[in-house]
Amino acid sequence: MVTPADWANPAPAHRYVALDSLRGIAALAVVVFHLHVHDGFPQWAFFRASNQFVDFFFVLSGFVIAASYGDRLAAGFSPLRFFALRLGRVYPLHGVMVLAGVALECVAWAFGPHGLAPQGVFAGLHSPGHALRALFLLDGLFVDRGNAYSGASWSISVELVLYGLAIVAFRLRGAGAALLLGLGLAGLLAQASGFEVSVFTGSVQRGLAGFTCGVGCWWLHRARGGAPLPLAAWLEPLALTGLFAAIGFAPLFGHYELVVVPAALVVLVFAGEAGPVARGLRMRPFVWLGTISYAIYMVHGFVLARLFDVAAVLSRGLAHPIVEQVWSGGVPLRRLAMGPAANNVLCLALIATVLVVAHCAWRWIEEPCRQWSRRKVEARR
Repeated sequence: MVTPADWANPAPAHRYVALDSLRGIAALAVVVFHLHVHDGFPQWAFFRASNQFVDFFFVLSGFVIAASYGDRLAAGFSPLRFFALRLGRVYPLHGVMVLAGVALECVAWAFGPHGLAPQGVFAGLHSPGHALRALFLLDGLFVDRGNAYSGASWSISVELVLYGLAIVAFRLRGAGAALLLGLGLAGLLAQASGFEVSVFTGSVQRGLAGFTCGVGCWWLHRARGGAPLPLAAWLEPLALTGLFAAIGFAPLFGHYELVVVPAALVVLVFAGEAGPVARGLRMRPFVWLGTISYAIYMVHGFVLARLFDVAAVLSRGLAHPIVEQVWSGGVPLRRLAMGPAANNVLCLALIATVLVVAHCAWRWIEEPCRQWSRRKVEARR
């Protein structure tokens, strides 16, 4: 995922605040997707498919990387410096979360699992091999991308592939544009057919399709001189409605890959920042969500799992447990098992806790590491 500070630093000077805020809202929708309840609002059809907002992240990544670095890479900006800046931006918080998962597994091994490792300590998705895959950001290159140490690592590993592609594509200029278009179409068609192999996995295919659409959005936006599209006041709500509808109805048609089309339209429309919806997204709560959106995405899986651990302990001895364990595709899954009203209140409390932890992670890990790594790269110029 491209992170908020990159939109202002090191380039370009303009920050796409509305798009940044939308990314924060999308990150919240992904959190709700990972909330499992017996009955409650996370069970609504839209939220059962809101993991598709990751495709929106890939489109946004293509747009922002093209806007920030496209011309600079074409003009000879150091690929190593570019990659170091990007790695310094996305890896520190990811690494902390992986190490937190490993530490928890060690606790379960030393003191007994006590429900922390239902498949066994350092077994199944908790195996040392999965830990190494997460640590070295390789998950997205495996067909089986499941990983208990960092559920988000697959998309971050795909981002690294896309950064390498960006270097080649922007350096080659016209030929690079053709290459990017070809790979994007290949990713889209492969998803539609269900074809995937190691390295060219479904995860990488999603990244290629979304990233290409995002770069295309930037080229169109720049070709218009950055001017907003006509009738932005009407296009903004229509574009958002189209994206939400595509995500909500995707399970009915099975073609999840097509979500990149309305996602690209949203990026193109809101890049102009001209309509009332875009202006509303500049309000402080939305800007804050956008600022911590990467942290939300990175910490929410671990935080939710630990909160469910606490709920499971509190459930012991109760006539009606707070959480229950079910199995989905051979993987243990815990869900809130109370009534709809209680589940909804608990879900809101869980989301609030994720936001608090994400803000702390942004404040004490993400932002300081970004600043430190940037200073180190600048010092080596």
